[in-house]
Parts: sequence; structure tokens; C-alpha cells
Amino acid sequence: MSDNSSKPHDKVDNPETHYRKPADIAADNKLSPKEKAKPLDTWEQDARQLLTASNEGMAGSAEGLEPRDHHRLGEVVRAKVEIGAKPKQKPSH
Repeated sequence: MSDNSSKPHDKVDNPETHYRKPADIAADNKLSPKEKAKPLDTWEQDARQLLTASNEGMAGSAEGLEPRDHHRLGEVVRAKVEIGAKPKQKPSH
């Protein structure tokens, strides 16, 4: 799904249109570690929100029907570690 002709700015701002999974961002040699951190931060935030919603019983009507339907938090954390970035810590309530 990665498009090597795309500008780095578009890949950073719209990672879901260029990458299938967080590890693909970490492996993209055309982006600097700082450029990789921004889309991974976005995916981490999305994953945490999906996990919270699911834990609170707010799953989507079709959530879980496809194997790829999951929050990806573990994948994002591993990709961030690979580029030397630290995952955000979930604030305590």
C-alpha cells in the first residue's frame, strides 16, 4: 500500500492512506524519525480511544467481524520503540 512517489508531508498527515500497519511507517526509509513519530502518535491516540470505547461497551456494530478489526495499540508501541520514540502514557483518572 505504500506509495514511494508520495511526498513525505502527505504520508505524515494521512498515514492510513499510505501504510497498512504501524511497522510500515517505521520501515519507511524516506521519512526521518521525527516524521515517523507524528503519524505513529496519531495512530496511538486512535488506538487508545478505540480501546477505551470498546472497554466502555461502545464497540461499533461490525467491530470484530474482520481479523484486522482491532485497536493496534501493541503494533503502534512496537513501531515507536523501533524508531526510538516513547509511547504516550495513558493519564490516570
